[in-house]
Amino acid sequence: MTRAQQPLVVRARWVACGPERLLEGASLVVRDGRIERVARGRVRIERAREVDLGEAIVAAGMVNAHAHLELGALAGRTPRGGDFAAWVRAVIALRARASRAELVAAARAGASRALATGTTCVLDIDTTSAAARALGRHSIRSVVLREVLDAHDAARTQPALDGVRRPLRAAGRRREGLSPHAPFTVSPELLAGAAAIARARALPVQMHWSETEAEVQWMTSGTGPLAGLLGASPQRSALDLLEAAGLLGPGLSLVHGNVPARGEARRLARRGVTLVHCPGSHAWFERERWDWRGYARAGVEVALGTDSLASNEDLDLRRELRLAAQAQPWLSPEALWRAATVAGARAAGASERLGRLDPGFSADFLVLPARARSASAALEELCLGATPVAAVWVEGRPSLSR
Repeated sequence: MTRAQQPLVVRARWVACGPERLLEGASLVVRDGRIERVARGRVRIERAREVDLGEAIVAAGMVNAHAHLELGALAGRTPRGGDFAAWVRAVIALRARASRAELVAAARAGASRALATGTTCVLDIDTTSAAARALGRHSIRSVVLREVLDAHDAARTQPALDGVRRPLRAAGRRREGLSPHAPFTVSPELLAGAAAIARARALPVQMHWSETEAEVQWMTSGTGPLAGLLGASPQRSALDLLEAAGLLGPGLSLVHGNVPARGEARRLARRGVTLVHCPGSHAWFERERWDWRGYARAGVEVALGTDSLASNEDLDLRRELRLAAQAQPWLSPEALWRAATVAGARAAGASERLGRLDPGFSADFLVLPARARSASAALEELCLGATPVAAVWVEGRPSLSR
């Protein structure tokens, strides 16, 4: 029997199968990288490798539902505060001066930091192809969302589509997806073409949406600060354009959603769209409190992301959990942990079966040392504690241990 085929039994004081189900004194049975069984007490299987973690919490690896890993090359060099336009100008200028080697190294380092803090899958926006190169052999699981935009310039539409028409070559734990940048930077023609590619290859799609008042104003009326930069406005809402392209559905995740119009939250919920919130980046730009309560009341599935080190201090998703809890003290630990796992997995695509420790799911998990006396205390430690992650396993294999 080869090592890859050898069954594995992992025991711990607490096993968090999901946000609503924590088992005390439980065992995970793993075979060929997937969870075969979860059981209370000790499980013995002939010729299985046994790992007893003792006083620890074993929980599903977190899913960072939105990152720009390559922008780690810009860390410490971009402005903070409310002037978003100044930040965008700085990012464009600094990224243009960064070498490809610097961007690739930043993406690789960012993935390693995410993994070290308990993230086992990251959805990364790849603007320069640096992430595709960096993540192909990395231990972390990734969805490389290849970015396209044309700024409503017809001359750029076809080249943008041609750039993503050929699939990414299969490599390691890397999968591909698409990211038409945002409704205000992508023409209807480019949006339709990207949607066709996504449907043909069953790719997850992610877009920035409703991040600022300026983009909403230009989209719906053609006025405001962007009027002189983007040409003729579609004079339609972003969600209308996404619906017309056939994208408004479960395969789509939208990022930010800071200024939704009346009724848009309910529309997202009805269509099964996942919404991604990045608390650290939100705080970086000193924005008003995000309306998580309104989205929750509408039934929207909210996932968590870090955005980039150009607009955040870290790529630690547990830090994002703590920031979310500080800004939204009404949120339960169950809701927070769901956002960091189940909801992010939904954005990554259902085929991977991530975000839970249940039979049939991938054996991606983190190990957190803790002497929790109850299931609620264990979940609070995951969401609100600052104890460093001790180990991370991906597909039933250790990818990090301290």
